[in-house]
Amino acid sequence: MKSRQPIFTKSTSLLIAASLYVGAAAPVFANDELSFEWDWAVSYETAKQRDSAFMQAQGSSRDSLNALLDVQVNYHNFSGLFALYSQGLYLNQQGESEWWSEADNQLLLRELAWLGEWQVGETTLDVSLGKLRVDWGVGYGYRPLDLFKPYRQNPVGLVAEEGAGVLSLSHYDMAGEWTVIATDSSWGQQDQSALDQAAEQQGVGIRRYALVGDTEYQLIGYYDDVRRGLLGASAIAVWDESIAMHGSILWQKQSVGYQFQQDDLYQSVSVEEQGSAFQALVGLNWANQAGHNVIAEYWYDSRAWSKSEWQQAIEGGELLSQIPDPNNSLLASSALLATSYAQGFQHANIVQHNVMLHWSWDVEAWAAWNGKADMGWLSDVTPTLDVMLSPQDGGVIVTQWLNYQWIDTGDQSVEVEVAARFLTGDDQSAYAQINDKHMIVFNIKGKF
Repeated sequence: MKSRQPIFTKSTSLLIAASLYVGAAAPVFANDELSFEWDWAVSYETAKQRDSAFMQAQGSSRDSLNALLDVQVNYHNFSGLFALYSQGLYLNQQGESEWWSEADNQLLLRELAWLGEWQVGETTLDVSLGKLRVDWGVGYGYRPLDLFKPYRQNPVGLVAEEGAGVLSLSHYDMAGEWTVIATDSSWGQQDQSALDQAAEQQGVGIRRYALVGDTEYQLIGYYDDVRRGLLGASAIAVWDESIAMHGSILWQKQSVGYQFQQDDLYQSVSVEEQGSAFQALVGLNWANQAGHNVIAEYWYDSRAWSKSEWQQAIEGGELLSQIPDPNNSLLASSALLATSYAQGFQHANIVQHNVMLHWSWDVEAWAAWNGKADMGWLSDVTPTLDVMLSPQDGGVIVTQWLNYQWIDTGDQSVEVEVAARFLTGDDQSAYAQINDKHMIVFNIKGKF
């Protein structure tokens, strides 16, 4: 069973707010001994499929079994994260099932870096050199300041994120931290979309982090060969014992995205430069002694298709699916052209305006607050609910999690998770054009 935790204190909201922010990897202390930390996960996913304006569903349902084995290796100042990622160990689609034969097995170097110190005169610099994840973002549903790799938020299945090539030098003062960084995001091993390939960048920048009272600040300036300059900022502020605020903004001089010719149905969607872009996020975090945690967020991303662009894409896809293939052999079939509109789903955000509501409940904290006796296994259950809204076109994505901490001894743990995601809302919304109508995922995770 999981260890008991103290009930709500004044620092709880600060801890919750801080959990929304993850910085660059901190230098590790030298360790002469070779150490290994193992994490494993098995995921079974079943999805109900539907036809959309862009493509017909390939069967009524889709089932898959995936697995992930991670090992964190530490030796002296070297740290590595290696993974064996297997997708499609079992597949069932179009009425045909396969074991093993269609599996995609990948041995991934997720992270490998030297993390240490460099003494320059009277100044001590923390150094990070290698392949690392650098997460500067602030937020739950979306993190605009994860600048170097497009990390997925709140996945229901297994994800093996990789880091970017990083050289960073950090100096700490009485108020916070200065960081100079150079990155190369092309170090990934996994297949990428055309958009991700076009967004691969090499650049340099500077970051200032400061903690003033109960408020965290962050200022970033960065230049690379794709965005050609960007400015970002974030803040996390704790207002009282139960409420915290977080927000972030990002402007970039140049961006890339999927574009389509609105006056030419037979022109395929392609990746193009689309000028400057702006992203912004603001959120509130509320927690109470009864174990309830609520996050409300709104964010905007100018790089995503607007409501009118999605309407034009849906109308174009529906029209292409109803007309015969063109006689010109140089043109792709109308069905393939309709399918190309689905690439709009590969943007970091599907729609420009987004609202996220999150709720989770620590049953154990609730029991302690109410003076309840030990509730047994129910104390190890955590329910979570996410509701993501597209206010412009009425799209809705609802995700429910139920987590059970089966074993937790400190050195070893096993967690069982059931997740259900429903993509619904207005029939003409962007979310309603995603072929997966709803999905249920069973995850078993552990460490040793």
